[in-house]
Amino acid sequence: MSSSPQSIGDAAPGAPARVALVTGGTGSIGQAICHSLARDGIDVAFSWHSKSDRAAELADALRAAGRQVLHDKVDGTSRESVSAFCAKVEDAFGRVDILVNNVGIARYAPFAELTLADYDWMMNTNMRSTFLFTKAFLPPMVEAGQGWVVFVASVSGLFGFPGETAYCASKHAQVGFAKALDREVFDKGVRVTVIVPGGVNTEHAFGTGRTPGDPSLEGYLEAEDVAQAVIFAVTQGPKSRSFLIGLRPVSEGYYA
Repeated sequence: MSSSPQSIGDAAPGAPARVALVTGGTGSIGQAICHSLARDGIDVAFSWHSKSDRAAELADALRAAGRQVLHDKVDGTSRESVSAFCAKVEDAFGRVDILVNNVGIARYAPFAELTLADYDWMMNTNMRSTFLFTKAFLPPMVEAGQGWVVFVASVSGLFGFPGETAYCASKHAQVGFAKALDREVFDKGVRVTVIVPGGVNTEHAFGTGRTPGDPSLEGYLEAEDVAQAVIFAVTQGPKSRSFLIGLRPVSEGYYA
């Protein structure tokens, strides 16, 4: 009989609920992921660095859904900040079963207009934070022989686009990191998935290359579409892992 996907919230009788940590939890995609995990019976920890007004509201909504919640402001580029948050999560929950590396920022502009500060901002936020959070939460998964590490990357991690040189570099780095990590840990019970959406209708890069009200946003994916891909990734049967999940708006062409 073949194995079938199950709710990732399912745990052995008497065992505590499974726990997910979502970075960038107060962004549009982060919020959608947190809500989707909570609906699937997962307790949720989430980090945030801005949009603090959304953090308490999100936490209240997740608790109203019956989940245990922990959140804090974290500088994902700082080893000390990530380590301190990791300690709080471990004290509260004992472990993390699912890590969703969701933090992502961009400045879209021609290369001639980009500065070294732009490059550092994108590389540190998108890739350094990925490294630090994975460094903090992967070892216990390997020790336990189970876990999921999900990367919310971008189609810009697979292809190059004009006006996105530094952003593409950061996302290519993230995808390459995930590919190598998968080869290291797949036989240790830890599954790695990279989600590469095309355009998503969120506030991403507003003021740094995208404009609110741009009519093209209406044809893009919604944050919930990305959240559904995360749930798909972490509800595979015990013999299956989905490494690369590509999402494209119907309005967007395929890139090659």
